[in-house]
Amino acid sequence: MLRQVPHCGELSDGSGGVVPVELTSKVNAFIACMKGTEAGNGRCIALQGELGQPGIGCAIYANRPSTCREFANGLEDGSPSPECQRLRAGIGLPPLLPPS
Repeated sequence: MLRQVPHCGELSDGSGGVVPVELTSKVNAFIACMKGTEAGNGRCIALQGELGQPGIGCAIYANRPSTCREFANGLEDGSPSPECQRLRAGIGLPPLLPPS
């Protein structure tokens, strides 16, 4: 898993952000991380469901941090991204198949 690091300006603590501050841990004065990802290899607190199973998703999808918004799980042609494939392999999941 990746360490999900929203900039403090993205947090819902009055700075105008939308990422629920109660789901984050402060890293320093400028950044926070999603709880569970502090060490860079844990499960984000907002992730619901079982890895590799249907129905897995983000509980705060509409309010997810920019690091999540910017991560593309697929390429423009619909094929899985190499980074997504690498992360899947790292946790023992089979690679995603390209669309037929």
